Amino acid sequence: MKKFFLFAATALLSMSMFAEDITVAEAKAKIDASDKGEYTVVGFVTQIDDFSPAYKNMSLWLADEAGGGQDFEVYRLSFKDVAGADVPVVGDKIAVTATLKKYTKSGKPDIYETDKIKSWEIREKGAGERYTDDEITLLPVTVAQALEVAMALPKSEGIETATKQWYLVTGYVASIKTAYDESYGNMTFFMSDDPNADDGDVQAFRAKVNAVKGDKVEVSGYLTRYDGSNSNGDFTSISIKGGFANIVEETAIENTKVESVKAQKVMENGQLFIIRNGVKYNAAGAVVE
Repeated sequence: MKKFFLFAATALLSMSMFAEDITVAEAKAKIDASDKGEYTVVGFVTQIDDFSPAYKNMSLWLADEAGGGQDFEVYRLSFKDVAGADVPVVGDKIAVTATLKKYTKSGKPDIYETDKIKSWEIREKGAGERYTDDEITLLPVTVAQALEVAMALPKSEGIETATKQWYLVTGYVASIKTAYDESYGNMTFFMSDDPNADDGDVQAFRAKVNAVKGDKVEVSGYLTRYDGSNSNGDFTSISIKGGFANIVEETAIENTKVESVKAQKVMENGQLFIIRNGVKYNAAGAVVE
């Protein structure tokens, strides 16, 4: 009899350790009812957002039907130490064990989503193309190598094409297109393999770093190619987008990081210059005279 009660208690404890399977619709109902329990939400992947080999995570949307809409968001699902073929793709039926929450933003529809993810698994693989191991890792390249890869992308007038592979591009800030924005925490600049270059070959688009001309940086993301035309004729723009960035080595040129509170800004022939301690700099921080 004691063995029976011991077995029953063990079975009950084991069952309590597993979160209940629920549908997407049931998950939304539990969130609306302020149920803060942990559940396993089961649904079909309908869309993938914020796929990041840099951080080894992704966000995706689930629905109760394959091909359904954006009903429930699985936020920042980690695929660290997972083979490419086992990373979720659109069409897969997956199960995510997590606590749940609702994200509310003024003027926007409520988003039902995971809060803290405990685990996940693919219950059924769909017919979607699987990721390769290369596509979920960063490939280190120089600026010249990144340019070569991007230029090999298909040319499509007025339409941006992009690599599926993510790259880690290391180079120097040659010129700054958009200064660092405190609100968004990013900036846009051009990169070169030459530390003394004034023009870059690859644009780091909205890179999350505060760098100046001459800094050695590494930027991750996917490479893009855009072919267009303007009053100056046809052009091709190569960029790296979507990842993180950081400074590997600060420039050895002194006084390139100008503090505006200690500097005087002047306009000469429509161009902005900054004078600090008797030295003139252009808007990008380079010494003029």
